[in-house]
Amino acid sequence: MSVTYYKSSSQPAFTSAVTVGFPIWDSVIPAQNDKVLFRQSFMQLAASYSPLPLNTAYGAAGSYGVPTGATYYLVGEENFADRAGGMLQWERVYAKVPSSWADGEEFTYTFPAYIATVSAATDSTITSISDSGTYYTITSSMGFSAGDSVFVSVSYVRDSVSFYVGQYTKAAGGTSGSNVLVPAIFPGTGTFSSIAGNVTTEVPFRATTKTELVPSQMVHDYALSSVTGLDANLPIISEFSPVDATGAATESLNTSTKPTASGYATMVKNQVLIVGASSTRSRFYGNIFERVTRYIPAR
Repeated sequence: MSVTYYKSSSQPAFTSAVTVGFPIWDSVIPAQNDKVLFRQSFMQLAASYSPLPLNTAYGAAGSYGVPTGATYYLVGEENFADRAGGMLQWERVYAKVPSSWADGEEFTYTFPAYIATVSAATDSTITSISDSGTYYTITSSMGFSAGDSVFVSVSYVRDSVSFYVGQYTKAAGGTSGSNVLVPAIFPGTGTFSSIAGNVTTEVPFRATTKTELVPSQMVHDYALSSVTGLDANLPIISEFSPVDATGAATESLNTSTKPTASGYATMVKNQVLIVGASSTRSRFYGNIFERVTRYIPAR
């Protein structure tokens, strides 16, 4: 089996590191099909080897399939092997600073109480439900707007199986006096029959805290940094924590808190993302660090 060696014409034989073959790319981020990290095999006389400093930029960008649009930094050297005759073979690992990406998972969070001036909610009888693809269409006598928080309480039959759904959800849109679009929260297959129930707008009022299982986004951010530089380059983002007029943490919002009760009600309507848990930070590779922050929709 032949081995290809790449070296400059002026380089003494193997007293300096010589590349062996081409870079091998690793898939290190599940949500990105991108060239983030690769391993390059080298050979050198063991007596001449010395570690290359971390953060050294890859010197052959634009060659061997390594893009030129980003800087690839040395993040490690590993997999050392004795090749006999005083020769050493190992891999240098290079990585760029990845772009941000998000993953999703469910998360249990306790939301604050919020007390605002409100009017009573009104039930609207559901007359039909239909599967319209991405959303379900509920026909009722009340108009809704996108972002309205609604409580659906309905029993029905699909394919001879009886179901009941009772839960809060978000309206994706609506037409006054007829339809409201909601996510696909109705189990079963086939057409709907024997429908009995109603849909109600949620009153923007909650006298006590509410603990709920909600979807969350885990946002991953990166920076080339150091342990002492993290607070400047990749600062921790604190968990959502309302305060009262004195600046003390509070679980009940009103007209003098930050945010106010009415301001929080608007956040709930608009599905504003809040920080569900303070950021965590860890070393990604070498001196590239990763910050993970959990975001959840206000409820």
